[in-house]
Amino acid sequence: MDHYSTRSIIGTIKLSNALDRSNRHIAPSVGTNLVKKCWQDVRIFWAYLRRERRIRKAAVQLAQFDDRLLRDMGTDQCRIEHAVRYGRDYHDG
Repeated sequence: MDHYSTRSIIGTIKLSNALDRSNRHIAPSVGTNLVKKCWQDVRIFWAYLRRERRIRKAAVQLAQFDDRLLRDMGTDQCRIEHAVRYGRDYHDG
């Protein structure tokens, strides 16, 4: 029994070694797809953070306007974030 093996009830199980890829039980494409999926998730997460940051910055800029100017734009103080995030609701009275 070598350093990269272990004993179990079923028998000796060879553990995966980073230098010895010939005895892997997982196809290389599965590992590649997993890495691609992880990087895709990271990209989606960073895009989400960038979008939220842009929304927050725009809301802060709009919050600096007075009520009259906001009313002219079709919104008010309590609906700034909603207006930035989703646009104005034209059905409001």
